[in-house]
Amino acid sequence: MNVSKHAEERLKERCGFNKKTCERMAQKAFDEGIAHNQTKGRLNKWVTSLYFRNKSANNIRLYGDKAYIFCGETLVTVMQIPVDLMKDLKSMIKK
Repeated sequence: MNVSKHAEERLKERCGFNKKTCERMAQKAFDEGIAHNQTKGRLNKWVTSLYFRNKSANNIRLYGDKAYIFCGETLVTVMQIPVDLMKDLKSMIKK
């Protein structure tokens, strides 16, 4: 699992993670995160819009309250999931 310099900066800025934690969270999000094809409704629409904004991103995972955007096995960036979509995400996790 590789973490790009940009992704490392975003994880430090948005989550307060150090370098070792960045690598561990990237691996955890990749393995346990919700994939794009597992989403429905408004959440799916939002993840699709992320894909079209980041064409090189071929793997987007939702984990916790963040969207982890991967290109292959390299974490490219991390974004906050909008608050109004968190309810949709939580309902998918329960199922």
